[in-house]
Amino acid sequence: MNKSFRNRLLIWQYEYSDAVKIVAVFCVFALMRSAAIIRLEFDPVIGTQRVMGVVEYIRPAPVNPKFTVGRGLYYTYDVRLDDDTLISIDDEVGTPHLIGSAIPIERQHHKHNADTYRLLNG
Repeated sequence: MNKSFRNRLLIWQYEYSDAVKIVAVFCVFALMRSAAIIRLEFDPVIGTQRVMGVVEYIRPAPVNPKFTVGRGLYYTYDVRLDDDTLISIDDEVGTPHLIGSAIPIERQHHKHNADTYRLLNG
């Protein structure tokens, strides 16, 4: 059977359109992931500072305990810093910090005036 080039393209489109869509979605996810990495490279940490904060609220994260199989417990803390700023910090620890306890935190100042925070041990 003699098929025109246009008909062959239409048949190919019909046969492989789902596969092309799936590949496109995976490419978008890969680009999003690499964009986040590139963004971090363009905004490096230029200074750190040790600050203290008081734990105001604790919540386990993720809420579903099946996601933490094989890992320690994972918590999100709402912490009030000494300068009255409220921040949220994620941490994987064996024992959670208690509400009202003072904890040491590292403030990381980035090149483009953003601050990130990390819990320190002891």
